[in-house]
Amino acid sequence: MVLTEAQVLNIERERIRTDTTGWSGTGKASVNLISNTRKFLETGLNLHFQYKTERSLYLALSDYEVIKSEENDFSNKGMQHFRYNYKLGKVHTFEAFTQAQFNKVLNLNFRGLAGAGLRSKILGYDNFRLYTGVAYMLEYEESKINELKEYNNRFSSYLSLTFKISDNLTIINTTYYQPRIDYLKDYRLSNNLDVIFRISKRLSYVLKFEHITDNQPLPEMPRVTYNLKNTLLFDFGK
Repeated sequence: MVLTEAQVLNIERERIRTDTTGWSGTGKASVNLISNTRKFLETGLNLHFQYKTERSLYLALSDYEVIKSEENDFSNKGMQHFRYNYKLGKVHTFEAFTQAQFNKVLNLNFRGLAGAGLRSKILGYDNFRLYTGVAYMLEYEESKINELKEYNNRFSSYLSLTFKISDNLTIINTTYYQPRIDYLKDYRLSNNLDVIFRISKRLSYVLKFEHITDNQPLPEMPRVTYNLKNTLLFDFGK
């Protein structure tokens, strides 16, 4: 088991729940210079924009992180994600999405994917929500090792629950299962847990734990990876 970055984007944590139409979003940025036995530079940027109408939702995510010393990059990854939702009724929503990413730690030069599917609401109470979704996606992947390139057809399914314990404490847990359609032994299974402590109207502390099993990982990569993060989140609202 290795501590590193997961490959499956947890889109459920990125949805901004609002009853009003219009723009909303969040932003995070950090630059840290550390000097001890070696010098390290840490840079991170995360932007989230969302536009909502009565039946449609447009969502854009950007994420970039680099941690490097004078000799090596310990983390160098980026991701761009676009998603469109169209509400079909009280229970079902149509989803279409596309994503591009790279991750040096995981030997991933580039991964691009596009897909569409159905999102369904099982329970929708104010303090407890349960959703499920299933989609088809076409994936293109380039590995740093042996310049491996491949196209894959995958299903992407998830089960997500949101439990609002109080006005200042919310738990979100999402499990994803993404098998190749033509070879079910090639799958990714991930679990994402977020514990969100609201500090003020605009500021929250988020504890994130992500665990993923990739049954057919990229060359020289482990089957199981996980990461634990502490984050301050600023919500700039509408």
